Amino acid sequence: MRTRRTVAVTAAVSAFMTMAAGCGLVGGSGSAPKASPSPTAPFTKQTVGDEIAALADAAGLPPGDTSTAGLPEGAWQDCVAPWMGDAPAADAARAFKATVKALRTQDWEIVSSHAEQDVTFRTLAKRGWKVYARHYAMEGFGTEQIVSLTAVEDGCELPEAIRGDYEDPA
Repeated sequence: MRTRRTVAVTAAVSAFMTMAAGCGLVGGSGSAPKASPSPTAPFTKQTVGDEIAALADAAGLPPGDTSTAGLPEGAWQDCVAPWMGDAPAADAARAFKATVKALRTQDWEIVSSHAEQDVTFRTLAKRGWKVYARHYAMEGFGTEQIVSLTAVEDGCELPEAIRGDYEDPA
């Protein structure tokens, strides 16, 4: 009787033999070709926005708003990927921390971390982008707290009217 382990080992050996035969290692005289280096995918507004949204979702935050509706028009919108959501107050701090931790596992590096009154700030950087992560734990907002994760491409010219909302105050 075959066990699961036997089946798994047999499948692995079979897969290796097929792969090796295809590379000319079994019964061939040539050496295996070298793997070509894979180019790094572009890190675009869409890529950054999708990564932030997926990590926020996985950390337990509800779906966020990624629009810039009602904000000044301009080219700056091409280099900003906003995400803002209302999280249940009882879970917002945990979900915020989990999202920041998840960003760090995806090679985002913390470059700034501080708190002012009821707002926690984290700034993370990766491949020419910064994420300005904020958790607003202010009283008076009822049963929800605001979490924002706004990515801004380095060198992006933000309008004066929103600069304070999208950059780290420290």
